Amino acid sequence: MVVAEARQLNAEQSITGVLVFDGAQVCQYVEGEVGTIDALIERLMVDPRHEQLKVLHHATLQGERRFARWRLGYLMLDDGRDLTRFDALSGEGAIASFLEQLPLVDLEP
Repeated sequence: MVVAEARQLNAEQSITGVLVFDGAQVCQYVEGEVGTIDALIERLMVDPRHEQLKVLHHATLQGERRFARWRLGYLMLDDGRDLTRFDALSGEGAIASFLEQLPLVDLEP
């Protein structure tokens, strides 16, 4: 349900990206206009479905979007991997580690 809602909102606001879920934690990469992304982060911060939200990296997009066609790609880690390793990461290291998780992503609504 959350993924379907996010895909709809992302389409309306020209946000693209990927969400990875390990059964307990979520890690998401989003791209869009700075003001739109800032507003998204503010909404997520006050959404009671999200606890301990932490921004690992926030930067101005250089060049083209990585996920320009994805309203919200979705990957469920069901092979024993979890997202706890991201807790200690930030910046480009967080992005690189996140992108390694994306071999199989559900792109459809």
